[in-house]
Amino acid sequence: MSASFKETMSSKERTVAALTGKPFDRIPVNLLISDHAARVIGVTVGEYNNSARLLAKGQIAAWRRYGADNVNTGPGLTGVAEAIGSKVAFPDSTPYIAENVVVHESLLDTLRIPDPERDGRLPLFLDAATLVLKEIGDQVPLGMTCAGPFTTAAGIRGTERFLRDLRKNPAFAHRLLQHSTASIIRFAKAALERGARIGLADPTASGTMISSALFKEFALPYLKEVCAAVKQECGAAPSLHICGNTTKIWQEMTDTGASVLSLDDAVDLAEAKHQVGEWVALLGNVRPSAAMYLGTPEDVTRNARECLAKGCDNPKGYILGLGCGLPIDTPPANIDALVAAARNYGRWPLDPSLWAEASAA
Repeated sequence: MSASFKETMSSKERTVAALTGKPFDRIPVNLLISDHAARVIGVTVGEYNNSARLLAKGQIAAWRRYGADNVNTGPGLTGVAEAIGSKVAFPDSTPYIAENVVVHESLLDTLRIPDPERDGRLPLFLDAATLVLKEIGDQVPLGMTCAGPFTTAAGIRGTERFLRDLRKNPAFAHRLLQHSTASIIRFAKAALERGARIGLADPTASGTMISSALFKEFALPYLKEVCAAVKQECGAAPSLHICGNTTKIWQEMTDTGASVLSLDDAVDLAEAKHQVGEWVALLGNVRPSAAMYLGTPEDVTRNARECLAKGCDNPKGYILGLGCGLPIDTPPANIDALVAAARNYGRWPLDPSLWAEASAA
């Protein structure tokens, strides 16, 4: 492909165009850069996650380095649960919840809805968003992705205990979910006031973890509540990512009211387009491990073309992205290859013959 392609739109303009059926210069590329940004600026993951200045610096540097079409300042899968009272560990890799706050049922009654301006690291994430928006907010959308209600409940209770509660003590499970939902909505309103967009990630609600029946009972109502609250506040519903095989709950994911469904590489993007593409935009589903982390730039390019072939004509819009978060130690050359694939194979007007070559290669 020619190297002479010149972008004519900002990341913000490009994303809006792709999601509203208008022409764009190239297909948008969304990367949940997350903690890989610490590598870009040469700090540890712990340092990065405990400083508003470093969070902002890392996201801005990663955006300038790679040219993807989004930035994100957390709070990720742990931030809301931490603000409620759980403890987070910071190895120089992905942070994780090391201690759950509700180890006994009675402890739930001692908790309050966290204040995003005071509790846990939520103020850091919000301040980082303000710094990013001040410097590059006119050029690129800033998202703040947090765990959905089901995953947040697991984060304060412990995943095994929470999944057991679904069967043995469903009333208590609903109380956990209600507390989690109220906490997420309060944070989301604070983030929206700063000028951010909201993304939800609810990996514990995956079809590989719970049945579709349990999803409908324990995940769907609370995701609906968050999506409705966010949409009422800013006019735009959040995106939604659920890891693993979500084939049996695509309709329910759409019914949450989410604006974009981010799909894991475990599912068929073309089939998702067929089933729910008339109602919701799609994002995904380049393989984060097999292609981005373990593969070569050629593997990434081939995989990106496969995703373009399956998703780019989705009726409600399509964004090229990963099937999950970007692995922290992804080779920079592979990230460059993904953005280059959008520039080379996702130009307007779209040319399907370019993607057909991928399946024949």
